[in-house]
Amino acid sequence: MKKYMMLMVMVLMIGNAFSNEWKLGVQAFSFRKFTFCEMLDQLSAMGVKYIEAYPGQPIGGGIEGTTNFSMDAVKREALKAKLAAAGIQMISYGVVGGKDEAEWRKLFDFAKAMDIQMINSEPKPEDYDLLVKLTAEYGIPVGIHNHAKPKNRYWDPQTVLDAVKDRPGLYAAPDNGHWARSGITSVDGFKLLEGHMKSIHLKDMKVFDLVDGNACVPYGTGVCDLPSAVAELKRQNYTGPFIIEYEADPDNPGPPIQKCVEWFNANVK
Repeated sequence: MKKYMMLMVMVLMIGNAFSNEWKLGVQAFSFRKFTFCEMLDQLSAMGVKYIEAYPGQPIGGGIEGTTNFSMDAVKREALKAKLAAAGIQMISYGVVGGKDEAEWRKLFDFAKAMDIQMINSEPKPEDYDLLVKLTAEYGIPVGIHNHAKPKNRYWDPQTVLDAVKDRPGLYAAPDNGHWARSGITSVDGFKLLEGHMKSIHLKDMKVFDLVDGNACVPYGTGVCDLPSAVAELKRQNYTGPFIIEYEADPDNPGPPIQKCVEWFNANVK
C-alpha cells in the first residue's frame, strides 16, 4: 500500500509539473524583413529564450551571408556567439530538406554543430528510410511539418501519422494555423497525433476553413480555441516546444508576438 501511495504521488507531481517545463520559441520567418541579429535583440527584450531558424535570413551583426545550413565553420561559431550573447538557443531549424543524401548529411552536420534539437521538414516519401537512418546516426529527430491544402502533401494530419508512426526518429511537427486554413480544428489534429508530436507551430487565426485566409492574430483573439487546444496537450502530457510563427505583419512583428508571449505566460505556464 505504501509503495502504491508513493507511486501515485510521483504521477501527480509529474502531471502538475510538466506544463511549467513547456518551452516557447519564435520561428525566425516571423522576422523575415529583419536580420537574424536584429531579431535576436527584439526577442531577448521580450524574454524569449528559443528560436527556430530558417535557411534564408540575412545574419547581420557584421556577419556576411544568410542562415543557410551550408555556412562554413567560422560563420557557425560567429552565429553561436551571437546566440549566446542574446541568451537564446536555436532549438530547431526548418522548414528545410535535402535534394539527396549528401545534402541531407550537410543539413544534419549543421544541426549537430549548432546543437539544434530538431530538424523540421516536409520530406518526400522516398526519403523516409534515409531519414530514419540519419536520425539514428546523428541523434537528431526530424519533425514532419504541414502547410495548408490542397497542394501540401501533409495538410491532413492522418498523412503525417502514416509517415511517422512506424519510423523511429520521425515525428509530427504540426502547424495548427495551417490546419485551421484547411478546416481542421487544433484539438482534432492534436488528438490524432497523440504520442507522436515533438514540436508545434502554435498560431491563432482570424478565420477558419479558408485556405487564403492566412492572417495570424495574437493568441486568444482568433478562432483556433487555444484554451481547448492547450487543455488537450496537457491531457497528453505533451513535452515539446511551442513555436510562434507570426506571418501576418512582417514589417512590425514584435508587438503581436509580444502579445502572444504574454498570453502564453498567463494561460499556459
